[in-house]
Amino acid sequence: MQMNKNEVFAGFCRSEQEQILAEWNEAVFATYPLSTAGFARTKEDQFRNPGGHAVHLALEETYKAVSGQASSEELLRSSLEMFVKLRAVQDFTPIQALGVIYLLKPLLRERILPACLQNGLLDDYLEAESRLDTAALLACDIYVASKKRVLEERIGEIKRQHTQLVRWAQKKGDGPSE
Repeated sequence: MQMNKNEVFAGFCRSEQEQILAEWNEAVFATYPLSTAGFARTKEDQFRNPGGHAVHLALEETYKAVSGQASSEELLRSSLEMFVKLRAVQDFTPIQALGVIYLLKPLLRERILPACLQNGLLDDYLEAESRLDTAALLACDIYVASKKRVLEERIGEIKRQHTQLVRWAQKKGDGPSE
């Protein structure tokens, strides 16, 4: 039985998956301070290290989606949400927070593209890069929504503090009435 081109491409991706994910994880953890990255690299347990677990899960699901392996859009979205929300509240610029998704491209080009070129699967490879771009856009959408929520919570906190200060000043007799 002969495999179709999609199955051949998925086979190339599966054969390189472990190595690509290991290298991509390393590249992502390299963006963290050493004290954080060391812990995150060594503890994949979702209860002991939910942040490290979120990274591993998001990268694995993104890779599966990019390579055309069985991964639902809902699973991709939920794993990206955990990862992106985490990076949205950390001390990263937007490009630092989300640029790590594109660290997969050079790994794909190094490990998958040559086999695709040899086997006439350039179109399949280009579709995979397109799926990566789509995943990055999804992550961007999640990031913006996460940042908006954080800012709204901060504004609410400031309003509550202001209200408390006004009440305190009114009790002292120095504040505005109403």
